[in-house]
Amino acid sequence: MDVNTSEVAIGDAISSALKSRLHASTWLWLSAQVESLGADPSQATVVRIFTSLPRQLKADETLSPISLADVPEGLHGLPLAVGEWTVVRLARVWLLMGIPKLDEEAYVQLIERLFKYGDMEELAALYSALPVYHYPEAWLSRCKEGIRSNIGPVRHAVMVNNPYPARFLEEEAWNQLVLKAFFTDEDIPHIIGLKERNNLRLAQALTDYAYERYAAQREINPMLWILVGPFLDARAFDLMERIMENGHHPTERSAIAYAFKHSGYGRARQYLGDREVPAALSEYRGTPWERWAQ
Repeated sequence: MDVNTSEVAIGDAISSALKSRLHASTWLWLSAQVESLGADPSQATVVRIFTSLPRQLKADETLSPISLADVPEGLHGLPLAVGEWTVVRLARVWLLMGIPKLDEEAYVQLIERLFKYGDMEELAALYSALPVYHYPEAWLSRCKEGIRSNIGPVRHAVMVNNPYPARFLEEEAWNQLVLKAFFTDEDIPHIIGLKERNNLRLAQALTDYAYERYAAQREINPMLWILVGPFLDARAFDLMERIMENGHHPTERSAIAYAFKHSGYGRARQYLGDREVPAALSEYRGTPWERWAQ
């Protein structure tokens, strides 16, 4: 698919979803606004439509969650992962897609103004739309700012079910995203690109974090061990062995067993053999790392 065809395909999928969920009069108003934006992408027009959507879409529509299973790849070959979005968020993303590809400076300034003055829900929509903006490299600093955000829904919109970070962030920034996701108890298994972007420095940082949690007698997210597994070393193994022997959380012990089983680290494989750990303990079906395993 070339870019134009991709834009049309993903736009059609979203518009069909919206049309099926909106009252006829609301749909006519919304589609007219998107069309007018294509003809007049001025700052005033964009701001007016973008901020007015919650008032124009009725309350029941605003609160209805939408999850689209089959959204085609859009700009830059990235899917748009619509997971439990409200109708308003989906409408806002569709509206943002309707902004023509102006010259880069004008295009970026137009959308950055929305970021600058957006409320929480507006910012969540703006960050959810990262995969569909033109000039993708221009949004790197904005993506990093979203990762640092202290606003939960905003941070979630950047980190979870968003393919932009995995495609465009450099390793250091990617590692910061994953670490922040663990710090803030985000939905780790639904971070897109988690397996493909896993790396040694991240595993080492996660091991440090695990030692801190263990010393403070706090639970460790079992997904941490899944990420550490491919880069197992003596320091990580020592703590994992300790948890296997004395831990009280079955899911964490199962994650460690899975990591040992799929690791090339000799002591880990020897541990499984010497202890005769049941094969069921390293099973992945029904676990948070099932998608990783598949």
